[in-house]
Amino acid sequence: MGRVAAVEGESVQVDYFESIAEPVAHTQRIAARLCTPVSLPEETRVYRRDPSTGVWIVGRVRGSDPGVYYVQFPNHPDVHLPVRAAELHVRWDRPVKNPVATLGAGGNESGYFHDARLPMLHSLIAQRGASGSIPALLSSAAEIYPHQVQAALTVLSDPVQRYLLADEVGLGKTIQAGYVIRQTLIDNPHARVVVMAPASLVRQWRGEMLERFFIDDFPEARITFTAHDTPHKWAGYRDADLLVVDEAHLLVHDITEPTQSPYRELCGIAHTATRLLLLSATPVTSHYVTHLGLLHLLDEKLYRWDDRASFEERYQRRKDLADGVFQLDAYFPTLLPMTIDSLRELLPSDERFEALATDVLALLNDDDELANEDQAPELVLRVEALRAHLSETYRLHRRVIRHRRASVLRDDEETELVPYEVRGRTRPRLLAVDFGEHHLGQALLLEWRTLIADHLVDTAADDTQHSAYAMALAVLASRAGGLMEDLLCALRWRTHGDRQAADRAGLTEQERLLLAAPATLSRERKLGETYSKQRADLPRTAAPTALTKALLPVVRPGTRAVIFCGPGTLAAQVAAALSAQAPDAVVGLHTTATSADACEQVVQTWRTSQNAALCQVLVADASAEDGLNLQVADVVVHVRLPWSPNRLEQRIGRVDRYRGVESLRQNRPAQQFRIGDREGNEAFCGAWASLLHEGYDLFTASVSTLQDTIAEGLTRVWRQALDDGPAGLTTLAPSVREELRQAKRDIDTMDMLESIHETSEQARQTTSALDRLEQDWRRLRESLVHYADDGSGGLRFRHDTRTVAGHQRDRFDVASSHPLIDPRRYKAAAERIHPHMAQGVFNRSTALRAPGTRLFRSGNPFVDMLADIVFADERGQATAFRRFDPTCRTGDEAYFGLEYLVEADISAALRRVADVPEAGRALRRQADRLLPPFTRKVWVPAGHHIALTDPKACAWLDAPYGRRGDQNYNVKNHGELVAVFGGWQEYRQTAEAAEQVARAHLVQATDLMSKCAKAQEQAQQQLAIATAQAQARSAAGHLLGDTESYLLDVAVGRDLTEALSRPSIRVVAATCIVRGGYRTVKHDG
Repeated sequence: MGRVAAVEGESVQVDYFESIAEPVAHTQRIAARLCTPVSLPEETRVYRRDPSTGVWIVGRVRGSDPGVYYVQFPNHPDVHLPVRAAELHVRWDRPVKNPVATLGAGGNESGYFHDARLPMLHSLIAQRGASGSIPALLSSAAEIYPHQVQAALTVLSDPVQRYLLADEVGLGKTIQAGYVIRQTLIDNPHARVVVMAPASLVRQWRGEMLERFFIDDFPEARITFTAHDTPHKWAGYRDADLLVVDEAHLLVHDITEPTQSPYRELCGIAHTATRLLLLSATPVTSHYVTHLGLLHLLDEKLYRWDDRASFEERYQRRKDLADGVFQLDAYFPTLLPMTIDSLRELLPSDERFEALATDVLALLNDDDELANEDQAPELVLRVEALRAHLSETYRLHRRVIRHRRASVLRDDEETELVPYEVRGRTRPRLLAVDFGEHHLGQALLLEWRTLIADHLVDTAADDTQHSAYAMALAVLASRAGGLMEDLLCALRWRTHGDRQAADRAGLTEQERLLLAAPATLSRERKLGETYSKQRADLPRTAAPTALTKALLPVVRPGTRAVIFCGPGTLAAQVAAALSAQAPDAVVGLHTTATSADACEQVVQTWRTSQNAALCQVLVADASAEDGLNLQVADVVVHVRLPWSPNRLEQRIGRVDRYRGVESLRQNRPAQQFRIGDREGNEAFCGAWASLLHEGYDLFTASVSTLQDTIAEGLTRVWRQALDDGPAGLTTLAPSVREELRQAKRDIDTMDMLESIHETSEQARQTTSALDRLEQDWRRLRESLVHYADDGSGGLRFRHDTRTVAGHQRDRFDVASSHPLIDPRRYKAAAERIHPHMAQGVFNRSTALRAPGTRLFRSGNPFVDMLADIVFADERGQATAFRRFDPTCRTGDEAYFGLEYLVEADISAALRRVADVPEAGRALRRQADRLLPPFTRKVWVPAGHHIALTDPKACAWLDAPYGRRGDQNYNVKNHGELVAVFGGWQEYRQTAEAAEQVARAHLVQATDLMSKCAKAQEQAQQQLAIATAQAQARSAAGHLLGDTESYLLDVAVGRDLTEALSRPSIRVVAATCIVRGGYRTVKHDG
């Protein structure tokens, strides 16, 4: 908002008011038709220059008539003087430019405003410095871990935000994406965000984004959650500001051509999205087409489907490179020269490789052994540096972020940060059952296997037929155990094509195809009919009662149990029987037949109930095996086991997850049990369980990275079962174990090249800074409450505390307050900030214990509104008062206090990427990580050339305003202030001179040049590495090809590095205190 100074034809001259020291800060000539006249609402803060004295006076609008405003001026609360509109000035919305000039012009205000504003400003700068200008890290209700912080820093500090987040399972890719989603919305509250996930995970995504990342803080944003199976809707999501695709590999792994659906539709929205996050735990050894499909989504020009052959060639060559990187081992120094030579042949023109390799070889003698054993630790460091260079330079795409579970879960003795922990696993104990229906099901499976095996021998079947029957056996085996209905229904689908039976058995489309693929034998129908009759002869309630009896020992009061029944009707039957027979249990049912809302409510009740007298039991079919977070479980029971180890990995992953606040009491893995009979490995259920443990090691460690190898070998495993029965499964354990061991070595080899080599030092520093900030939450609360509430100098927002769900929360009532801020700003805030946005806590631990509780940190809408006011509101920027000191006997002494904000200057780097949207924010984040912003106050005695350094004297000056003897200088007694200096001109000149002294002292006292040099050195090291990587990637066109964007980043980094030598030093508050003793009083006569 400005003031019309002149009208010239069809244009007007608009002047913008900064302060009484700069009444016209900017002039703009605008077409009159583009201007809108505004009326000043009541409470607007206005400035008027007295025509007779030239003195500026500030007041508040109390009413208006045409062309006239009624203004209340200081010290006249009941007088509203009429003032012509042409005489009034209103400050523009820009941050205050020069508090020293305002102070020198007499624009100072009460010290109460200063004392309320400065701690809040310090808090905001501290938060910005700790977070690297990524407030989403602060305002999200998530625990802070280095690898997740690094992912967010990497993505959000990059002007091109298109990344594949490829961490192994269980490392929190959803949290990393949540940080990016929230920061995108903070940067652009109108953003369009689309989250695409498997249908079973859509509700969980929406819930987590609301409870942890508070996406409802942005009511004007367009946020859509959609499922993988809705490609017909995706055309409406084009041109999104951010597209997040969870489990992206599920949309890619089966495709052979880019025109296949739904990949075709996914490309359509991915390539038009400004930002893209693909989440996938796809192993690095997956088929090259899977990787091409994912990378094409990131960059359609660089990774083209019509260039598939050359991509495959590059992909295959990378295996040789990965083998070389893996063989770089400091513990076998004699192999290092040969390994380095082989790598050199693969990597021509890589100067940094040559330099690092030379450093390694310099420690070896002519016999290729370590020249000095004392140098062994140094050799380890140099080899690691060489490995790191190769990993960071020759990853398939540099915008792929992959952390390995082993490195993230490793304890770091050098940090006090809370370690990232998962629940872990344990081998299940047997809950033996001995009832007719269970044995009948096992017998049916054994007889069916014998029938088919004999048929294959008699007909000399080929491998294709053999494999088809083997996979049919696998599906049938997954429906056997406990009750028999699902097995009979699966068999009926195979023999009769009964769709209703297939639905009751919970057969997936894949399972229906597997069962229907091999030819049906006539004796199969008779077999099904025979066993159906035998089952009908059994007592109807005997089997559910017997199964429940086996489960009762693990249904213990005060615990939470999950009973996985697998697909079909078994879960509903178990839940009904348990409800009838377990009076100390609250039984919830989670099935595909239950509505999504009901399932969500069941899980919420199971997770949050605190009744120690009852056991919370969740009985589930396959619907609970994907995505659900069940890590608070104390007990897990497997009534049936899936036919695919990968499916069981998904199931166990619901419990073997990150130990959040809600599961801190569970410092051990959940107890696991399985239903089986005492015959053990003589039946399929026992033999399969044995192979899953002894061969696949599934109940001890995660096999998520081995999923491709497991899937490829699964047909061979079930063929062995078809040929030799249950014994065939148990005899496979050694060969399966060896196959997976070799596959794991291959993955480790490729991971050495493709994974993030280690959590960067910057990420560790950022995480440590965030941790220190969180420990000081009480100071954060004190500064915000003092600034916002109705205390001395505060903004007068109504504030109270209340207890919600056992936790105390602060609440600021924005809507019904009458704060001391510009009415236009307040109106916008009241409309934008809903009540729930201004209610929360300051202690992160409290927020984590109470899901859905907001944190008062930068990034929260209420806090960000206060931040805007801190920098734009002139009150508290300039302060002047007299402070009484009885020991002062030499006359009044004046001191100037200058508060500085020091930050990196990014203007030159911004010019380099002026055409890249959002580049400014990304570059600011890079700069703040190199040179974190900070504030510093310096006191200078008036007229002196040296700053005040005496701690006692500075503490006396820093004491809050309002102590006994403090007297504010205002429009009535400014004469006393300027008299100390000899006049207004001398006062202004002395203030400006003090600022120069203070600035010089700041540079020296904070060792600023050393800080800048260190930051610049760090930036130069990063730049040198980036330059070498860019050149190496350019030379290694046979390995990769995204050089152009990398070189752009190097050029930007060069400008940023040079700017670090000349940081911005800005005054954000100026104070003048006159120290005086007793005054001499003259008496007449």
